[in-house]
Amino acid sequence: MAYSEIINEIQEQMDDINALIASTTDEIAEKMVELEDLEAKLPQYTQQLAGLEQLKQNAQQLIDTTNDHNINLNINVKTGETGTMVYSQSTPV
Repeated sequence: MAYSEIINEIQEQMDDINALIASTTDEIAEKMVELEDLEAKLPQYTQQLAGLEQLKQNAQQLIDTTNDHNINLNINVKTGETGTMVYSQSTPV
């Protein structure tokens, strides 16, 4: 094998490695863009999670107060020709 063939083989390997470096650099740049896109979605997900937590709390409050009722009772009693007595009571049940 002549020295020029060895040099050509070495050059081919160097070219292959340079091509791998370039494609790896491009792939890293693509992944970084993808990562930035994913990171940009995080605040939206956090906001949605907070909204769902509030909805959950509201639903639990509705469950907790489903059986709570207030009865308001007003009784008007005539006490004679000149007046009326009003009795009012609010009672939670």
